[in-house]
Amino acid sequence: MTKTSTDANQMGDWQYLGREIRRRTFAPFKSVPFVFYFILAIVVLGGLGIWVEVAKSQLDQNWKVDGLLTALSTFFPALIGSASLQLILKSTDRSDKILISFSLLVCFFSFVGIGIIAAFFSLHPGLCLNAAFGFGILAVWFWWFTNGDDLTYRNAPIDAATGGSTNRAIKGNLNEFKVD
Repeated sequence: MTKTSTDANQMGDWQYLGREIRRRTFAPFKSVPFVFYFILAIVVLGGLGIWVEVAKSQLDQNWKVDGLLTALSTFFPALIGSASLQLILKSTDRSDKILISFSLLVCFFSFVGIGIIAAFFSLHPGLCLNAAFGFGILAVWFWWFTNGDDLTYRNAPIDAATGGSTNRAIKGNLNEFKVD
């Protein structure tokens, strides 16, 4: 990202944020390692507590929804909080105040959500469970949004430490170089 790509004279803040949301939502689908990592690590292993509660709901006739709500309510704030801090640290390197602000907003929204869910669960358990499920989906998307650009999950060509392809000719020569 260049400095001009977030320049208010070239592109407004809202247009930039909208572009980043669209780009970071759809571009990672092209990366097989990223998608596989996401499914295995975030959805399956990260949501293991949720999957255990779903299995218990199918096997136990006396199962109560409290366990599933607890699993969802601990999953989404942890995932949103960690992804939010990660996006803040990445965006700080580029002085990207727009993504920093977006990350803080999502994090704040998630922690307000958990407070409301905890306060109203006894009065409206179904509504709170649906809200927790919605926040879980938001958390998974936000992790995707935060990490979609990370080269760790990409199948990228390895370039030499000289800063380019290893197939190109290197400038200069060693004709007068002598070792004693």
